[in-house]
Amino acid sequence: MIQLYFLSIAYLVFSSLLLLVDSYRRKLSFMLKAKSSIRENIKRLNLYFLSGIALALSLLFVPMSPGPIIIGDIIPAAFILFLAFFFRLLYSERNRERSDAYLAGKKQKLRKLGFICLFISFMHFLFPSIVLL
Repeated sequence: MIQLYFLSIAYLVFSSLLLLVDSYRRKLSFMLKAKSSIRENIKRLNLYFLSGIALALSLLFVPMSPGPIIIGDIIPAAFILFLAFFFRLLYSERNRERSDAYLAGKKQKLRKLGFICLFISFMHFLFPSIVLL
C-alpha cells in the first residue's frame, strides 16, 4: 500500500530529526517543541511507540508491489521497530536520569544513528521498487 510507504518514510525522517536535534540545535530548532512534547507527555510517547510497531509490522506483511509478500522491506521496518523501542526506552519516565547521562556522552553516536536513519529513509524513498534486504 502506498500510504504505508509514505508513512514509513515520514516516521524515519521524523525519528532521524529527533536524533539530530541535539547536535544541530540551531538548524533544527523547529524540532525542539516536538522533541519536548514526545519526551514530556507519556501519552504521545506511547502513541509514537505503538505507531512505530504497527508501521513496522504492516511494512513487513504489506510491502510495495515488487516486494515479497512475507518479508517486505525488512531494513526500513527493522529501523522503524528499533527506533520505536529506542525512543520508548530513552524517553521513559523511570529512565529520565539515565537518558540524560546517556545523551550527554553519546552525542556523536546519536548523530551517526540519525544520519544512518536518514540515509535509509532516502534510499527507501528514491528506490521504491528495489526491495531492501
